[in-house]
Amino acid sequence: MTRGDSESITVNGLNLVPGDIIYLTVKDHVNTTNIAFQKIVTEFTDGSAIIPILPEDTKGLKFKKYIYDIQLTKAGEVVTTIIKPHEFKIEGESTYD
Repeated sequence: MTRGDSESITVNGLNLVPGDIIYLTVKDHVNTTNIAFQKIVTEFTDGSAIIPILPEDTKGLKFKKYIYDIQLTKAGEVVTTIIKPHEFKIEGESTYD
């Protein structure tokens, strides 16, 4: 994604209910505890989660490849990584607004 832009990721097909939690975590690599940014979603529409990525989430990040995953914690405390670690690339921008 372009640094400083607005984006969203939709997680559907899981029949999410009140009490469930979706986590999007972006880090330099999987072997660090330092988080570039994290989004937590606890409200769902029709069983789906929309994870908003706001300009301030990425505005201070370097142009490079990061790693992200998405984790679901069900209301009954079952934890599942629904998207295993994948590349999350922050690309350059020409307009700094």
